[in-house]
Amino acid sequence: MSGIAAGNVLQLTATTPAPFPDRAVVKMLTTAYFDQVHPQFPFLHKPTYRRWEEEVLTAGECKRSPDPVHAFFVLALCAVGALTGPFAGNTLPEGLYAAAETYYEHVIQQNSLESIQAILACAMYSLRSPVGVSVWMLSGLALRQCLEFGLHRKIRWSRAQPDYVKEELRKRVFWCSYNLDRAVAVTLGRPVGIADHDIDAELPSDINDEDITPHKLLRMPRSSHAEPATEISSAIHTIRLRQLWARMQRVVYPQVESGDTSQSDQAIQEFKTEFGLWLEHSPEQLLSNRLHNDTFGSPEWYKLMYNHSILLLYRHKLVRKASGSVTAQVFVDCAQSSHAICMIYKQLYVTQRLNDTWGALHVLFLAAVTYLHCVLSSDEVRGIYRLNHISSTCTSIMVVLAIMAERWKPVESYRDAFEMLSNATQATLIETSMAQRTPAGPLISPEGQKQFTDYLSYMAEIGMCASVEDLLTDMVE
Repeated sequence: MSGIAAGNVLQLTATTPAPFPDRAVVKMLTTAYFDQVHPQFPFLHKPTYRRWEEEVLTAGECKRSPDPVHAFFVLALCAVGALTGPFAGNTLPEGLYAAAETYYEHVIQQNSLESIQAILACAMYSLRSPVGVSVWMLSGLALRQCLEFGLHRKIRWSRAQPDYVKEELRKRVFWCSYNLDRAVAVTLGRPVGIADHDIDAELPSDINDEDITPHKLLRMPRSSHAEPATEISSAIHTIRLRQLWARMQRVVYPQVESGDTSQSDQAIQEFKTEFGLWLEHSPEQLLSNRLHNDTFGSPEWYKLMYNHSILLLYRHKLVRKASGSVTAQVFVDCAQSSHAICMIYKQLYVTQRLNDTWGALHVLFLAAVTYLHCVLSSDEVRGIYRLNHISSTCTSIMVVLAIMAERWKPVESYRDAFEMLSNATQATLIETSMAQRTPAGPLISPEGQKQFTDYLSYMAEIGMCASVEDLLTDMVE
């Protein structure tokens, strides 16, 4: 998804490390991190981090060398925080990340829980930056470290004086690594880092950071979806969705591949019901997140994830229409979910409620290509979405891709490929509607094939969703 690592140190570029920010800038950037990133991947304990930050800032003001582990996290969180705010378009994030890198090797050599947290901090940067280490590689590295420390297993012994902060962080670090691994693996169609049957670790306690102290929990964790949400309720709910994805990958995909249509159809309906229940039980968004206009944990975000799950559920069936196993309802469901995703993304980008991430690009592009595929493949879908509606939807998608491409150069190939694909689709639909026949023949003209192939080659180099590749092959060839 992003660049490649060189050796053990996560070397990004030759960017000159930025000087350590002053106290006010650090507070602003790390607050942005905890407002926008921490609720989704809560692998840190905010009160503990704030102590580290104060130690580092005080050391700098007193002209002392800071603790290198703590300095890494302050700089890494500042870099990620800078990507979420007004500094996203300049060189400050890269400079801060380069400064954090100078401490990275020291953190990794500790071979501790903080080492995994450092890898996850790097992943948070790569998720939001057009440069950086591959998120696929980072998620695998974090998960391997978790397995080495046994974080995937439930602790079956108790100590006389338990450390509640450490116990919760062990669970959080593992499940955040799992979350990231499943999101990348299922989206890109790659192997997962650990099988679910090898995991018996408990999910993190659904409780706010401030209510966890080393010696006790200051209140009981949330235990029902009817109770008020905590700052990590949405993260835990997302982990449950990733578990559903993993089970779907294990149960549905092999059946579809084998052509066992009766069993796969039954499994698909069961998963569709489970995804609906997941959406129904989504926790409400915290007031603080609503005030900051954040997207994660909002009703729109849960709808995005639900509709994306529907596309993942059906993706293997769409490209096998020749077998006769795909009903009209499958195309209709996929078209409706794809259209919903595209419209939500347009709304979020136009209202500036969404930051650029590789995950957002892959979800949007899969929806965009699926929408066109369903329009071309199904008379029923063309009955629902008329030509003017299809044109309007394609324009909305182009608006979002154009906004992203202005800030991320690698998105240009996605934008250009979709523009060529949507123009060809609309031209084909106009021709076939006039002839009153089903679309046939090559979608992309022979003259445009080379240019389109060039777009796809570049997309593949930076990471292409497996479903997109299958759909494009089915449509173009």
